[in-house]
Amino acid sequence: MAETDPPRISKMLRSLYPDDESALQLTLVSTVSVLLPTIQLVGPEVLFLDLAASGQDAMATVRAVHRAAPNLPLITLAATPEKEIAEQSVREGALDFVLKDVADVRTLERVLRSALERNTVSGLADLLRDRTTELYNGDGFRALTAKAVQAAQRTGGQLVLLTIRIANLEALRKEFGPSDGDSAIKDTAEMLKGSFRRTDVLARLSEGNFAVLAADAAEPSVAIMRQRLETRRAAMNNMREPWGAVELAIEVGFWSSREEVSFSEIADPLLKEFAELSPALAMAASEGEKG
Repeated sequence: MAETDPPRISKMLRSLYPDDESALQLTLVSTVSVLLPTIQLVGPEVLFLDLAASGQDAMATVRAVHRAAPNLPLITLAATPEKEIAEQSVREGALDFVLKDVADVRTLERVLRSALERNTVSGLADLLRDRTTELYNGDGFRALTAKAVQAAQRTGGQLVLLTIRIANLEALRKEFGPSDGDSAIKDTAEMLKGSFRRTDVLARLSEGNFAVLAADAAEPSVAIMRQRLETRRAAMNNMREPWGAVELAIEVGFWSSREEVSFSEIADPLLKEFAELSPALAMAASEGEKG
């Protein structure tokens, strides 16, 4: 909390958590100069920033905080005459604003709850992401696959599953060093991001093993997907010279909910290269089909 006098908002926060043993731990910052170091030291869940205490250029302070901690929910405080500035702070990265001269406990509770809920959702999303590539990990892929299968069964839809493996990953590491293998994984992930729709599910399942699930994709589009991947792979390898070309092994399966064959019967053979993940994916797919 970075607030000018009188400390009205901090008092309302304490009234929401009157018990000394409650979950509220409120850190007060007296000057903007110590704000960023305090954020790094404390690691707060929510930051309340009084724009009147933000120096001559309040928006510069908002931008600096957002750059330093982009996932930290930032709530700006302003008096009613400065409402336009408060609205601008939202465009600069703040999650919300509170007009401190008219706010009540109910308003503050609503804003705080929204910020904490965002933290929860963000944290859950992080658990489903691969940190190296920012694609989904195996858990995320399984969860979204089950959901996609259920949706396809309700709508009579169809799915395309692709498995993409860096076939020469170990050879790259042996010839050019471990760092080149890591860069090949990251380069391939970026190539995949640019090759599919935003609605498609892209995942790194393990090492150089990737999977893509495309919903509502017609079977003839499989050939187009293969051609696009080969074109993008060639462009990627041109950029990678002289660090070795990436070779990809691609398998594709098509499934329609109108067929008697289950999705897991299509998925399992494609995932035989990823033996440790295949049973779990089959279970998720099976659960989706039962749902």
